[in-house]
Amino acid sequence: MTSNFFKLKSLSIKGYKNIKDIEIDFKDKNGITVLIGKNGCGKSNVLEALSSIFAGLYKNKLHKPNFDYIVRYELKGKNIEIKLSSSTYTFIVDDKKYSKTEFNKNAKEFLPTNVITCYSGESQRLWQNFYWPYYKEYIANIKESEVTPVLPMLYINRYNLSISLLTLFLYDFDIYTDIGDFCNKTLKIKEIANIVIQYDLKKIKEWSDNSVLRMIKQLNKVEDISVLSEDKVKLSLSEIKERMAYMGERDFFKTMYAATMPKTDKIITEISYDIILDNDEIIKIDDLSEGEKKNILMITILEVLADENSLLLFDEPDAHIHISRKAQLKELFDKYHNRENIITTHSPTLAVKFEGHIEGLGLDSKGHTIIIDNEKAKLVASITDNMWNIHEQNMFLASNKPITLLVEGQTDKIHILAAYKALQTKYPDLDFDVFYFGGANNIPQFMIGLKTCETDFSNRKIIAIFDNDTEGCNCCKQTQVEYCKHKKNKYGLYAITLPSNGDATIENLYDGAKYYEAFKKIVGKKSFKGLVSKYAESITKEAKIEMSNMIGTFAPSDFDGFKPLFDLLQEIKKL
Repeated sequence: MTSNFFKLKSLSIKGYKNIKDIEIDFKDKNGITVLIGKNGCGKSNVLEALSSIFAGLYKNKLHKPNFDYIVRYELKGKNIEIKLSSSTYTFIVDDKKYSKTEFNKNAKEFLPTNVITCYSGESQRLWQNFYWPYYKEYIANIKESEVTPVLPMLYINRYNLSISLLTLFLYDFDIYTDIGDFCNKTLKIKEIANIVIQYDLKKIKEWSDNSVLRMIKQLNKVEDISVLSEDKVKLSLSEIKERMAYMGERDFFKTMYAATMPKTDKIITEISYDIILDNDEIIKIDDLSEGEKKNILMITILEVLADENSLLLFDEPDAHIHISRKAQLKELFDKYHNRENIITTHSPTLAVKFEGHIEGLGLDSKGHTIIIDNEKAKLVASITDNMWNIHEQNMFLASNKPITLLVEGQTDKIHILAAYKALQTKYPDLDFDVFYFGGANNIPQFMIGLKTCETDFSNRKIIAIFDNDTEGCNCCKQTQVEYCKHKKNKYGLYAITLPSNGDATIENLYDGAKYYEAFKKIVGKKSFKGLVSKYAESITKEAKIEMSNMIGTFAPSDFDGFKPLFDLLQEIKKL
């Protein structure tokens, strides 16, 4: 059944920045799609591409996309497909082809209400390229219009924080209980008071009568703007509610947005107020945490500015937020799944919370953005028995290195990466990722799963590295892909033990004095009671961790024991 609300179905992008050719499936995401991947993999470029697409559709004279795309979505019970190929548009609505003129005549029926972006970064590119042209026209129109004009491309960032919180407190919390609970319970704000709105008298007198000037007149309770002599007005919250009763909260925000945003034509220069917490402490808006500030912006977008036909783009909303608050974002977006929300992140914590809403992004060997194959993702989840979280699964699948190393524990990964950094000039052609499994016994089932599945991983060599001890040797054999010298495995899968004589773990690749130093530190911290033997296992485990902590003090020559390992990896790479 076709949705009455705006719902993205799919998006194909060709030739935008490092996006050569991808298709993203938004179906079955229930209004929330989380794009996850390492920095530089193209997450923000997808948000830019969507911004470019709709900026070109609302008013093509303001912006023209310079790439090919196909976007499919549902809106008001209609299935809509828009294609741009070699600068030529194709519009199809419910299988009927429309000319550009016909489509534009029905734009209100065929396009989302607005596109709203909440951006976390410092770059002005997104704003300048896709939102500023609309904002510039909006300001020009608002100067001459009796009514507040439509702004279809809306860009929200930290500079809108003061008007956002003020707007939220204009709502009647007895009716809008979600907003009230957010302000009173989540933020623990009892009220805001001593509101000071400062404006530029010279600029005010340059503008003709419009919705912004009417708002300023109402705030000052004057009929003629020319009688203003003070450049600010101080009001209580109840006074603002009373004087702004003629306009809704959404129009209040948009009018304030128009008055506070232009760099060179700003009428309202500053808004300040006291924030009174539920313990009666008084703070300013800058005293709020980064997480609280971001939540204010998101609630303002979701509750005040968006409706069921909006497209909402959130660039890393969890950045700089304490890990304990990341989980709350899932609860927040779940309340507004009737919006079309697209979120970018590289946070494993956030990704775990949004299982079922994930689209993984990575880079191929040429640096082009790729979409992680969902079937491969399901396979990796299955053969790791969900030991890896979604982020780790995606990182494995998105790896574009020619070699992937699988190791027993986290300290193994630390030692190998440190050794490679120290010896890299001797192995310039060696390049790999490392993933750890929390023990030797967890690796064989993964290797067997890769070998027996029908999914192709042959674009890289996957090498399991085991300690050269009894457990490691047994597990190496269990993988069924134990490396035979100079013999190529058709699956690209290899299992090796550490190239050392006798019973050895990775720490034994260092000079014995280093391992002894780590043991000595741990033993010195122990207070023994009873048999010393019962402490042996914990001492060994803690010594391994201590040795990984000591790496920063090692000289390059201390890693020479790893050369046989890297020689072996080099040998397998050439097969």
